[in-house]
Amino acid sequence: MVELSFGLLVLLGCIFALKPIVSKTDRPNFRYIPVATLLFGAMIFLVLAIGVGGKMGIAYGVMSIVYFIACFGAYMYVHTRTS
Repeated sequence: MVELSFGLLVLLGCIFALKPIVSKTDRPNFRYIPVATLLFGAMIFLVLAIGVGGKMGIAYGVMSIVYFIACFGAYMYVHTRTS
């Protein structure tokens, strides 16, 4: 349960840090750091969902899906802002 709350805090932190990073960064590759962090978190929760069964496995799976959706949204945000 602690992992899920920590994961939610990381998710919110990446989402709130996305706009200042995109607007203040001159280097184009550094704009994708929050996207990479979200993708890495999604992979971690996916591995946890596969390894753990029962209710916690389902919770990890849902958190993995949320991270994947947030990663796609962050990527689209960075792509549309930089184009």
